[in-house]
Amino acid sequence: MKLQDITKKTDAELMELVKTSRDDLAKAVIDSRTKEVKDVKQLGRLKKTVARALTISRERQIAKEEATQ
Repeated sequence: MKLQDITKKTDAELMELVKTSRDDLAKAVIDSRTKEVKDVKQLGRLKKTVARALTISRERQIAKEEATQ
């Protein structure tokens, strides 16, 4: 998922994205270990999606904390 798409999501949608991406990542890891993987690059894309979503979420959290100070 692209960064622009992730930044448009709300905080709740970001957490849902993280949850589903982590579930998909776990399934993809199992598939890769059992040699049933069809798309080898899927693991990297899922990892990046999770990292991007968590980064955006953390940036928003820091911005809220700074705004209250």
